[in-house]
Amino acid sequence: MNRSWNFRRGVLLALAGYTAFLVFAAPQRCADALQAGLRLCGGPLLVSLFPFLIVSALAAGCGAGQWLGFVFRPAARLMGIRAKGAGGVLLIGALGGFAPAAVAASEAVRTGQLTSRQASALLPACVCSGPSFVILTVGQQMLGSRAVGVRLFAAQLLAGYLTAALLCRMQGGAGQAPPAQGETIQLPALDAVIAQAAVTYLKLCGFVLYFRLLAAGCGALLPQPWAALPAMLLEVCSGCDQAARTGLWASTLCCAALSVQGVSVLLQVRTICPAEISLRPLLAARAVHLPLSVALFWLGSTVPVQAVQTFTTLTERVVVLRRVPLDCALLAFAVCCITVEELARS
Repeated sequence: MNRSWNFRRGVLLALAGYTAFLVFAAPQRCADALQAGLRLCGGPLLVSLFPFLIVSALAAGCGAGQWLGFVFRPAARLMGIRAKGAGGVLLIGALGGFAPAAVAASEAVRTGQLTSRQASALLPACVCSGPSFVILTVGQQMLGSRAVGVRLFAAQLLAGYLTAALLCRMQGGAGQAPPAQGETIQLPALDAVIAQAAVTYLKLCGFVLYFRLLAAGCGALLPQPWAALPAMLLEVCSGCDQAARTGLWASTLCCAALSVQGVSVLLQVRTICPAEISLRPLLAARAVHLPLSVALFWLGSTVPVQAVQTFTTLTERVVVLRRVPLDCALLAFAVCCITVEELARS
């Protein structure tokens, strides 16, 4: 216990010293990083996070998540969670990303729709970046292709579901559904929900600004191809920004950054979720989610350029296969499901 406390104190002391060093050693670079973070918080993040923070709290508070998420109930049952509130949490995660999903999971535990163990098991499936950020910001603005953004979002979402199902089955399930509530759940007050969403969003922006500052400082010490690595580990937005500038492997590195999510996202989820919701399944899922999401992304990506150039030397009637057909993708998905089921049985 004493060694752990001393280690944490040493890490915090080193972090404080490094932050102070950055401000004096590279003030202009720090200012540019903070300005870019403010533009991000006032632009894409404001649209993709703040409204869904309110939606998730209202939907969970009034019980609408139980019937709005009926489409996602089969996915929740694949993970071994049969509670009706699980579909609503997955729905919020698919539409709004990690922060609204964490809010929805916390509200579901508070209102008795989910147990804390079930909420912990759902986090690997719903802690991801929202579709507006992945498709519009990463895909269209950073990589120059909205179709690539769609594939990135589909890969991280599907990998999250498969990872959550695998981990939950390996741990023996997430327990039974919570008992039905005997008393009526108190409806949330609109003013309290909006105020809490505003405070939560300001906290999230603080994490983004600070870790973006650290990522910029680490990037100044490394050459351009390697500058994306600390950014990917620290903050997902700056990680995708640095990965998009690497050239040939830009889309794959963006997929890896979206899978890792970074220390900033993990701390944001810890800030939103209460202490009884454990983050151990979420941390364990990162090691499985990364190779699985990259494999799924490559499954829907184009054939390498060398193969396309070889085929195009033939006659014009030859049709170049640039994407995996839909039936092959569905077959691969079925194989993944069968693999998860067999591992659960063993």
